[in-house]
Amino acid sequence: MQIATVLLVLMLVLGSVSAVGHARKGRWGKAAEVFLPVLGTNLMLLGGVDRHIPLLFWLGILLLAGGLGLDALSLWRARGTDREAASR
Repeated sequence: MQIATVLLVLMLVLGSVSAVGHARKGRWGKAAEVFLPVLGTNLMLLGGVDRHIPLLFWLGILLLAGGLGLDALSLWRARGTDREAASR
């Protein structure tokens, strides 16, 4: 179980670094898209599954779903912009 914990912490660190990089460039939406699923996955697996705390499991699920929802929303907006540019 220690290897899985180390990999999840590494994923959290790399996701945080990527989110900070996006935030420093002023892309706050992209930073949230990157960080929320990473944080949600870590909360869900480390807190909910490993330590058997249901509250952390469900909080992780909500953060993961929120981050993926933001990602889907930005993809939907980008596709709409591409279609408008192509029709002109």
